[in-house]
Amino acid sequence: MEKINFDSEYVEPIVSGEKITTVRRGIKSYPVGRIVELTADGKRFALAKVKKVVVKRVRELTDEDAKRDGFESRDALISALRRIYGEIKDDEFVTVVHFEVLKS
Repeated sequence: MEKINFDSEYVEPIVSGEKITTVRRGIKSYPVGRIVELTADGKRFALAKVKKVVVKRVRELTDEDAKRDGFESRDALISALRRIYGEIKDDEFVTVVHFEVLKS
């Protein structure tokens, strides 16, 4: 089963339904409809269904994208991406994966 790994700080917002997307650097392939394991620290904390996958450039990310990802604003989301990935440029591609937690 395919896995999507998260930092442990994101487990609670995902399980509570506050975070319903993840933004990944680069162009990633997650088949829509696929059931995936959500993991943190190598342990599964939930199963989720991939609902939608959108590829866009960093500069195209919106406040709405940020809110679905559990952040207050686009700036907060981009700060988190830089903390995770290091320098990330405005013209780089990211993949926004929309998911629905099935069970945790």
